[in-house]
Amino acid sequence: MHIEFYGGSDTVTGSQHLLEANGYRILRDCGMYQGRRKDADRINRVIPFDVQDIHSVVLSHAHIDHCGNLPSLVKAGYQGPIHATSATCDLCAIMLRDAAKIQEQDAFYLNKKKSRKGLPSVDPLYVNEDAEAVLKLFKGHNYHDTLELAPGITMQSLEAGHILGSELSQFTLQEDGKTLKVGFAVDLGRNDLPLIRDPEMLQDIDVLVMESTYGNRFHGDAVLAGQQLADTVLRTYNRGGKTLIPSFALERAQEILFHLSSLVASGALPEIPVFVDSPMATEVTRVFSKRHEYMDDAFMELKRKMGHVLGAKWIRFVSSVEDSKKLTTMDSPCIIISASGMCEHGRILHHLKQGIGDPRTTVVIVGYQAQHTLGRRLVELQDEVRIFGESYERQAEIKTLNAFSAHADRRELLRYAKAANPSKIFLVHGEQTPREELAKALREEGIPDVILPARGERFELA
Repeated sequence: MHIEFYGGSDTVTGSQHLLEANGYRILRDCGMYQGRRKDADRINRVIPFDVQDIHSVVLSHAHIDHCGNLPSLVKAGYQGPIHATSATCDLCAIMLRDAAKIQEQDAFYLNKKKSRKGLPSVDPLYVNEDAEAVLKLFKGHNYHDTLELAPGITMQSLEAGHILGSELSQFTLQEDGKTLKVGFAVDLGRNDLPLIRDPEMLQDIDVLVMESTYGNRFHGDAVLAGQQLADTVLRTYNRGGKTLIPSFALERAQEILFHLSSLVASGALPEIPVFVDSPMATEVTRVFSKRHEYMDDAFMELKRKMGHVLGAKWIRFVSSVEDSKKLTTMDSPCIIISASGMCEHGRILHHLKQGIGDPRTTVVIVGYQAQHTLGRRLVELQDEVRIFGESYERQAEIKTLNAFSAHADRRELLRYAKAANPSKIFLVHGEQTPREELAKALREEGIPDVILPARGERFELA
């Protein structure tokens, strides 16, 4: 019985982990690496293991850094099942089609530049046809279902509390009379997040594979996220400015809408116009609106009280490019929620270009910002940033609200690991410093066997 790490081990993005027992290999997640364009293209184009050896895939959730390279896997010849919760299946239909569109558009843009310089053209990483091929392989399941993935390998999914449909995986491996339980807490959510229920505990496991994204940081209390948002929005509204919220179209945009609806319902905010300028976020919100079986009690209570949660009359979903352009030039106070969450592409860039030099504007950061992204440069409060290849002096206020994070922080990770009580922990999904500091803290808590795997490393489990 072995485990191998091929992505998202010593970085935050691109999760790909392999479990093996009885000669059968199970891939958990096939995420897209995100970072510098050249590095991302090089890493994502090469599947680092033999696709023909993969018996089945288990997908934790629909974020692109966990599902985004499934089209490359299928393009390389994989034709087995892809197991995910039913909500994740719904969301991946949106996310992967959009990812394919971005790949095609990026290749088209680069090839125009290369053509002018007489350079050879590039192919997109994958196209819509590849994404559609992936969707045919999905096999939906519910939380707590036990799946037989291969002879001697079963898996039960638990609620991860990270995004809609996200799951923790508990694998049971049996080989040569030995039984081993391996738990995956990647990505691990937090208690008291809106919309979805809290993460469940992996119990009686031998090996824990756990994320370390915030292994050296503490978040603000998730319960305070709404009030922090209200304070920021009101301050910006009173000075006549726009509140720009670069947001992941999946989960974070819907969380913000939930908070805004709650704040209006309680009287903490007036009905300030809210524009969701993201076709993908619009589609994802429709999935949330029909998947009430995944929602927590607070969502259902607000729905009973207001008759809606994500679709108030003062919330507008912007579809057309023309309407998005009009929104960019609008000068009255409003809230604009737009993708992408790390400010690397999408409509948010046009809003940032227009507003970054306006001291009335506030840019609210509500999610993790990877290294080498525009979002990270904003978090670092750099005085000058580049947007669409041009430099702009930053005059806008930048407000980072860490209480919105959907990842467990250092305190929560330590608590979870101690309660799970494994004999061995592999720390993944983290940059070098957070991962090392969390490993040190875990050892100090009495868990001596903490391993920080590198990309491509293989470990015998039993």
